[in-house]
Amino acid sequence: MPTPAVAEPRPATAARNEPASDELRAVLEGLLGVPFTEGNRIDVLRNGEETFPAMLAAISAAERSIDMLWFAWRDSDIGRRIADALADRAGRGVRVRVLLDAYGTKMIGRDTVTRLRDAGCSVLFYRLLPGARPTVWNLRSHRRVLVCDETVALTGGTGVADTWGGDGDRPGSWRDTAYLVRGPAVAGVRAGFALPWLQAQARGGRDGVLSAEDRFPPLTAQGSTAVQVLRPASAPGWNEAALAIAALLQSARHQVRVTTPYLRLPRWLRELIVATADRGVAVSLLVSGPHRERPSVHLQGQREYQRLLDAGVEIWRYQPTLLHTKVVTVDGELAMVGTANLDVRSLALNEQLCLVVADRAVVGTLDDHFDDDLTVSTRVDAERWRARPVTHRVLEAAADVVGRPLRGLGSLGLVGRRPGRGFWTGPSHPEGE
Repeated sequence: MPTPAVAEPRPATAARNEPASDELRAVLEGLLGVPFTEGNRIDVLRNGEETFPAMLAAISAAERSIDMLWFAWRDSDIGRRIADALADRAGRGVRVRVLLDAYGTKMIGRDTVTRLRDAGCSVLFYRLLPGARPTVWNLRSHRRVLVCDETVALTGGTGVADTWGGDGDRPGSWRDTAYLVRGPAVAGVRAGFALPWLQAQARGGRDGVLSAEDRFPPLTAQGSTAVQVLRPASAPGWNEAALAIAALLQSARHQVRVTTPYLRLPRWLRELIVATADRGVAVSLLVSGPHRERPSVHLQGQREYQRLLDAGVEIWRYQPTLLHTKVVTVDGELAMVGTANLDVRSLALNEQLCLVVADRAVVGTLDDHFDDDLTVSTRVDAERWRARPVTHRVLEAAADVVGRPLRGLGSLGLVGRRPGRGFWTGPSHPEGE
């Protein structure tokens, strides 16, 4: 069981005005084949009280084009306000394209879609449910992308729903983080919209992805932040986010801090976290506490707690409300943020949009937020967790069995068919799941 604990102050790893480690950047560029772009500005938006005003301001300021791809959109007051803002710009001649994941936005409300289309917005749904291709039903686009006039972008974990409003400190006001991007990295974020849009509109026989409103303006320097934009695909197999997480864990020297609502770890990732802690790296994980949207998902993740706790990994549970933030920081130097949770769906099945940020000031802000969140979280005690009731362990096991098909099981969508015994010469669990 979790027990209250006082969070220790974050150790100072380096001055925030020093450049981020060139070694970490070189590792990520070499493994992922995606270069960092220089001269960006990243504004960290904490909770809906900062995110939604930034979204509405960006939409209202658009003069030529708005591209929006969103996973979670529910019938809500904020949803109607955003729809009104999009409709207003379309009515003023701005090209507005909206792509909605068919599963994540199943509760959007017909009135909202009708309002957008009647105003002249192009609205498409990504991978309809049910659709003609059952093999892709479980492969969703978890991305949140907003790009206005090809020069300003926004991404993060925020959904368009009233539960994401407020300041994330009470039930019904979820804790989340988003990012406003200016500079050369906007092109990478925009690409996170373009390919899914092509896939969706091509099925309807519509013409291409370009129009007169696309100008491709030069993206000049807007700040001093280096950013690597990752666009993990929705396809069987571990994606770019998984590779980046693995590289960050193996490269960490002092400290790894992870905020994620879901902690469903494949075996290889669990053991990599353990190995990181065994090297003397301080590893802290912050997850949702008593407020949860999908309790069975959290039960699946709790099966991994004991192994992590025994290795010295700190696990904290956020108490005031549902935690939905997705942040990994390493050594105070570099952060991976965006839409990917630390779970199998995010690292193997769903499309994601991730920003790897090399800027001590931005990372310092995220670490400060982590420290603040720990003050209202409880730390999981290893011995108390070991003594949890048998009934709780049974629920964890049952939730794991039931959830495996949706997480991708063997050739149904994760890493392909398990090889025969004669073909595998490595560890006894090659697939890590």
